[in-house]
Amino acid sequence: MDNRCLATATFVKEVDDLFDSFNGVTSSPDHGKLLRCRLTSTSKHMEYWRSAADKVKTWTFLNKESEPMRPPPSQTGWLITIGAVQHVWRKVSEEHKFKYLETRNLNQDALENTFDAIRLHCGSNNNPSVGQFVDALKTVTINGLAYRSLYGTNCKDDGASLLDKLHSFLKPSSVSSTSPSISHDSETTDIVPDIVHIGREAQRGVSAAVRACDVKMFSVAYVSGFVAKRLLNNSNCDMCKKCLTSEVPSPLDIYTGFKEHGSTVQSLTYPTEKLVETVATAVTVLENVMSMVAHLESVELYVTDAIKKGVDFDWIRSAGCSLHYQGIEDGIVKGVTRISIPWWCKQKNRSMNQASRQKVLKRKFQILSHQ
Repeated sequence: MDNRCLATATFVKEVDDLFDSFNGVTSSPDHGKLLRCRLTSTSKHMEYWRSAADKVKTWTFLNKESEPMRPPPSQTGWLITIGAVQHVWRKVSEEHKFKYLETRNLNQDALENTFDAIRLHCGSNNNPSVGQFVDALKTVTINGLAYRSLYGTNCKDDGASLLDKLHSFLKPSSVSSTSPSISHDSETTDIVPDIVHIGREAQRGVSAAVRACDVKMFSVAYVSGFVAKRLLNNSNCDMCKKCLTSEVPSPLDIYTGFKEHGSTVQSLTYPTEKLVETVATAVTVLENVMSMVAHLESVELYVTDAIKKGVDFDWIRSAGCSLHYQGIEDGIVKGVTRISIPWWCKQKNRSMNQASRQKVLKRKFQILSHQ
């Protein structure tokens, strides 16, 4: 090669040595590279880093016009890293009597790769929700254990092992409990003090919408039919069936009728207007409460308690099914929470993602217009 390449080759060798000094895991140097090994009291690392820091300080970067530029983040980062690892070694060797330190375990490659994998599993999502992040992290962890081959990839096995087992993935979450404690009830009342008022206001608005056959009630009627069908799957009680379903579709069931598989056979369940009214009221209470408790643990328990306190279920008992009254109430509440909480979170994330995209788009236009 031309002699003019000598300066570039020298610089590349210096940077390569820097990377070697921060990637040591073996007890002896790797293939003749003196710095690609563990940091010990007798290794060359500390002496090398002192001279390397002086060299990094002299680096000068030029723009297209060959004018000096401000030091880039990478140059400052190298100086911080060199100083930090020296401090760490002095700390662990003198105070904690470490015999060696594997410098590769100090880098963030594993963390960066993890976040890349999580974004990939969320559909190239740069801003995953909490639920998406947790599920994706579990997925990539399990997949990493199930498939250990690194053939055809640009990753090298670092010999690392998990700090924990997968038992925690298989344990049911405490959120799955369906019976809130006494202390939880009092906490719900403190967080949402106007539960009953919210329920009454929602009841009045929903009753008017049902009587007016509001289009917004069509989808609620479809969900109410689904809830009724699930409740009646294992029940032969005629009173329960009469209480929850209607033999003749009402004007509210237009959307449900469109979902039928055929025009001659009725396969879907058509709810009573009272059930539609109750489900709509419960959903309204849920939406009001979610904005107050969505950031807390055991969200479903807070919402369940609020619905039971804010929604009137006495019509079920008065309709004649006093024997299965409690089971029907619990089933309606469970159906509403299991369907509406994920829907509320999806809508909230969608609105936040839309605002984020608009912000990014605005920034791109500013860059393109040189603002």
